[in-house]
Order: sequence, then C-alpha cells, then structure tokens
Amino acid sequence: MQKTKTNAAKVLIPLTVLGMVLSACGGNSNANSSTSPSPSASGSDAPAGSPSASASASASGAPEAAGKVTYMMWGTEEEVNQTKDLLKKFNEKYPNVEVDVVSKDWGTYWTAITAQAASKSLPDVYKMSYAYVDKYAKLGAMKDLTDLIASSGFNLSDFEPGVLAAHQSGGKQVSLPRDSNTIVLYYNKKLFEDAKTNPLGAPVPTNDMTWDQLIDIAKKMTLDKGGKTAGDADFKPAQTSQWGFVMDAAGSADSVLEPELWSNGAKMVNDDESLALNSPEAIEVLNKFAGLVATDHVTPSFSQSQSLSKDPFLALATGKVAMSFGGSWSANEYKKAGIAFDTVLPPKFKETKTVVQVAGNAMSPNSKNEAAAWALLSWLAGPDGQIALAEQGQSIPANKQAAATYLGIDDGYNKQTFIEAQKYAITAPFFDGKDKLMWEIVPQKLQQPLSGKGDIAKAIEEIQKLYGK
Repeated sequence: MQKTKTNAAKVLIPLTVLGMVLSACGGNSNANSSTSPSPSASGSDAPAGSPSASASASASGAPEAAGKVTYMMWGTEEEVNQTKDLLKKFNEKYPNVEVDVVSKDWGTYWTAITAQAASKSLPDVYKMSYAYVDKYAKLGAMKDLTDLIASSGFNLSDFEPGVLAAHQSGGKQVSLPRDSNTIVLYYNKKLFEDAKTNPLGAPVPTNDMTWDQLIDIAKKMTLDKGGKTAGDADFKPAQTSQWGFVMDAAGSADSVLEPELWSNGAKMVNDDESLALNSPEAIEVLNKFAGLVATDHVTPSFSQSQSLSKDPFLALATGKVAMSFGGSWSANEYKKAGIAFDTVLPPKFKETKTVVQVAGNAMSPNSKNEAAAWALLSWLAGPDGQIALAEQGQSIPANKQAAATYLGIDDGYNKQTFIEAQKYAITAPFFDGKDKLMWEIVPQKLQQPLSGKGDIAKAIEEIQKLYGK
C-alpha cells in the first residue's frame, strides 16, 4: 500500500527526509530487521541460462528463471511478513528462484535507493511509490521495461490507464503497479439513520453527486448544540457539535485538491510543469472550498479540524462527522472506532475524477539475473500475483483480473467503490519539484484562505513565486 498502512504518512514524506534523499544522490514505521543479505548483494549465484538452471520458464518461455534475486521494500513488520507469504505463492510457479527480502523504514528506504542507484548496487526488484517514479527514473535507477513487456506478452490492458500512467516516465513503463490506494467519500451510516443526528432526513450521498448536492446534504447534517442545522437562519457556527463534511483540501493537495481541479476542467500544473492555479476554473474550485467553511458553515476550519483529528482522513472515526474524504486504508481505522460506514465516489464539478496512489515495483537496470528479476516483477503485477495479493485481504490489487477476488471478501461496506474509483483516476504524474509544491508550498499558502481567512488570489501569487515555474 501507499499511505498510513504504508499509506498517507508514507507518501507525504517529511521534507527533511526528502532533503536527505536528494542530497544523497551521488550517493513511518520502525525499521524492520531482516536476515536477508543487504541490497548490495543483489544478483545470482547461478546465472540465468546456466546448465544448473532447471527452473520453470519465464513468461516469455526463455531464458529460464533460476537463481537468487533480492527484493527490497518499505513497510511494517506485518507487511513484510505478508510479502514473504506472498512469495511462497511465487515459488510454487518458480521453485528455482530464491528471493531474499530486505526491508527498511520509509525515510531510510529512499536514502538507500538513492545511494544504491549511484553505486549501481540496487536490489534486483524493489518497491516504488508513484510519487517518486519520475525522480528515480531520471536518476537511472529504473530499468525501461518496454522490451521485456513486449517479448513476454505481459498484458498492460489489465490496468486502468490512470493506474498504469502513475508508473511511467517520459512515456516509458519503468515500473509496474502493485496496489491501488484510492481516495473516496465516506459517510457515517448511523448519523444518517438516527433522527436526532439527521432531523431533516437528509439522504445519504451517492455516486455521481455534484458538489452542490453534497453541500445541501452537509447543511442538513451540520448541527449546533441547540439542534439547529447549518441551513437554519438561527444556526450558531461557533457552537457546532456535528459536522456535515470534513475536508482539508490544502493539506491534501495531491489526493483531494488536484483531482477536484481536474473535475472542473482545471489543473494544478500544466503539461509544461508551470503552475495552473490561476485559471478561472481553478479559482472557482478554490472559492467553493473556502465557502464550505466561511459561508456554508458545514466544514471546520483547519484549526477546528485539527481539534477533531490530526488526520482529516480519520475525522469520521470521531463519530461527530457525517461525511469525509478518506483513503482506502482509512476503513480499518473506522472499523476500530466502531463506526458503521459506507463509501461512494467523490462529488464532482463537471466530471467525476479521482486520484489513485499506486505503489508499484521497479527493476534494477544492473540486475545480474534479469530473467529471474523479470519473473518476479511480472508475477507480482500479473494476474497470479495480484490474485494472491487480493486473497490476503490487505491491499486493493491494481490488476483488474484480481478485482473479483478482492470483492469476494465481504468486509461489510461497498468495496466496489475502490475498484470503480480507478476508472476515474487522473493521469497527473509527479516530477521533480511537484512534491514540494504539493506537500509544502500549497498547504502553507492555501491553508488559511481555504479556511475563509485570507486572499486566494494573493496566495496563488505567493505559490507562484515559491514554486518558480
């Protein structure tokens, strides 16, 4: 996964760590120890095609896959163990390929990848965040998979275009998708069903809902301590006890703001990487979001949201929020909090748009055992590996062939939303400089204006200066 369960905290890499990563060129969980060799030990004791290699054929039929390869990942101890269990399935098909798993914490992981890229000692196959595909492709750390895909007949049509694009750089497929974390709209079923918390009988949100429709529902579901709704003339915003909707668009620039800009025909950045926030369509989105707080009174300001939950994607877990954006990983936290919830696609301006934060796997361009490395990489992304991943019940497979297996595990809510969301994913890859724009500059400059305190036009001017493109 990509965020908090290897999820949000891990994509939103601290900028101090990012600085370490960048400075290391040329060199959220605790680190996981491993008895496996270090990543620099990648390679094979028995080169592919040698007389001793009697393994099953690779997807292309030749050369045969055999020998040792190293797989490196970030993740919790639980996730590492799940990966090792997954690889037991791989070895059922490729019994003569030995995979050593090496794991590191999120921050250390990227420092290591950068240093290993410089020294050409990368692991044969390694986990890749969608946010760093372009960065590491330009560092020469990722093998162009075009020829391997073509020669093996690997089926790229098994992935939605937006999912596949997240692992492309310069038009080349440099990594293959693993799992697809999506951002959707959650709602608290209990609050909608109880007349005390839904006095006007507001309907539950639905797919294909517009922002105006969401605001109408949110007004009916926002209550003050006297029981008045946000639509009542005598509603007291300062005494809000139940919020209709929680969103931090500035703090979630990559996962909420950017797809909603696309929904209105706008963009965060243009194709030439220049800032695009000053278009009329973008301004319309920003004004709508500021109005949720300052005019409609259905969404808490940033400071109010922080008093509810430090992570706005977990605000629904407080039991005081009717609707909220959340990641696919948020479901487990809501369950732990005892929240009865369900999911729908995000609201739209003109078109439904979502973002899919796709973790993937890349291959070292210097692997000493390319046949075995490709066997592993293509299996992890192919139907067999993706179905095995879905059977574990912890990740949303990126490969469409595994969707039925994932949906076959009943978790008590509409998981189909996460699969549907992939169809509407924007194709807006990250690039050097965009990470800083999304995770530092936009949150810093738009946080207050989108809370109804500050000038949006002035904030965009300041963002432009800091971004410099």
